[in-house]
Amino acid sequence: MSNDTLRTPGPTIVVEASNDTPLVWFDIAIRGGASADPRGVEGLHRHAALLARRGAGRRDRAELDETLDNLGAALDVGVSRDAVSVSGLALSRHLDAVIDLAADVLAEPRFSEEEHARLLRETPQVLDEIRDDDSALATRWFDWLCSPGHAYGRTSLGTEASLTRIDRASAVDLWRREVVADNMVIGLAGDIDETTAAKIVTRLTERLPAAGRASLELEVPAAPARGRRTILVDKPDRTQAQLRVGHLSVRYGDPDTAALAIAEAVFGGMFSSRLMQEIRVKRGWSYGAGCALRRSRLPHWFEIWMAAGIDVAGPAVALSLELFAEYAAKGPTDDEVDFARSYLVGSMPFHVATARQRMQLAVRDAVFDLPPGYTAKLPEAFGALAASDVRAACKRQLRPDDAVTVAVTTAENAQVALAAAGGGTLTVVDHDEY
Repeated sequence: MSNDTLRTPGPTIVVEASNDTPLVWFDIAIRGGASADPRGVEGLHRHAALLARRGAGRRDRAELDETLDNLGAALDVGVSRDAVSVSGLALSRHLDAVIDLAADVLAEPRFSEEEHARLLRETPQVLDEIRDDDSALATRWFDWLCSPGHAYGRTSLGTEASLTRIDRASAVDLWRREVVADNMVIGLAGDIDETTAAKIVTRLTERLPAAGRASLELEVPAAPARGRRTILVDKPDRTQAQLRVGHLSVRYGDPDTAALAIAEAVFGGMFSSRLMQEIRVKRGWSYGAGCALRRSRLPHWFEIWMAAGIDVAGPAVALSLELFAEYAAKGPTDDEVDFARSYLVGSMPFHVATARQRMQLAVRDAVFDLPPGYTAKLPEAFGALAASDVRAACKRQLRPDDAVTVAVTTAENAQVALAAAGGGTLTVVDHDEY
């Protein structure tokens, strides 16, 4: 069955039916997410979502987990930049029982004082784990500093300071304000028909307010930051440098989205891409190197990434910036565009092969305020683009002169080379400052 996305008062509903297996997947996206955290209280959406999952209705956390285990089902929460999600999987014969549990999490979370305190104790441990992971740490710093003041610079996890400002009352208030029917996208996939889907949607939303969609006043700088900057995140005893290079670009869904998808494939999205060939194949500086325009509802980063040996971190940044500048000015060749287009069109069936995948893409499109079927129809857009269109998009949207570079490595061994790499003013920070 083809995807149906219904846009009527109430939740946006996506249904992808398939009787291949006696399983049903559901994704409930609540618009908001980490980008809507109050400034200075970063981590609030994550905290509220995890707390809602730790007991709901008549069940505490242990009872809720035990019930799900007995049903052979899953019920998880998550937070992205643009939404909080409640997702699950159930055998068809247990679907009603699992939907009842999900409805309790949405409408009657307990927000236990005990679990609230426990979660506040646990989250700093997750922050420590990120600081131990050089790749995650590089992404965390890059997100924060790529475009100062941008809502997407807010960490979904929070900081040591912001976690102290999270209180239970604020989490309860956020949940009640945003978990309303009009603010939700509900996706269902698998062994389900339209009639059953409609009943499930009713049960998920009947105890929720039908208030209008939450107003999200998100901060996006009126003008992108100009000039190159390099931030060296100093961490002792590194043998590698986790590198991120990029700048604020356009939103997923911008008129240049299809052209940029081809452009990113040529530059850093395939093994034959320019970054992979120059960084890995020719020089062996990094096992991998890639780039992408982040997929989000608001304008987001165009980002290059790699992990280079500490002795070649400076040259790797210098070469990346040189390649980036040349690519922005000249764009891909006709042959590169033809190959990337063929690659992207050929790979799309793997992204829409299952009902669950099609549902998840449609839910994401709805959260991003895109037309139904936007992502699934991108191959048609690829086919309509000439190589000159891709080159024009590169000139419009790629800004190598404003690239921000983040390097997580040991300053003592890499600072001189990174300062000479052409990445602009270099600032050294301690890895645990943020």
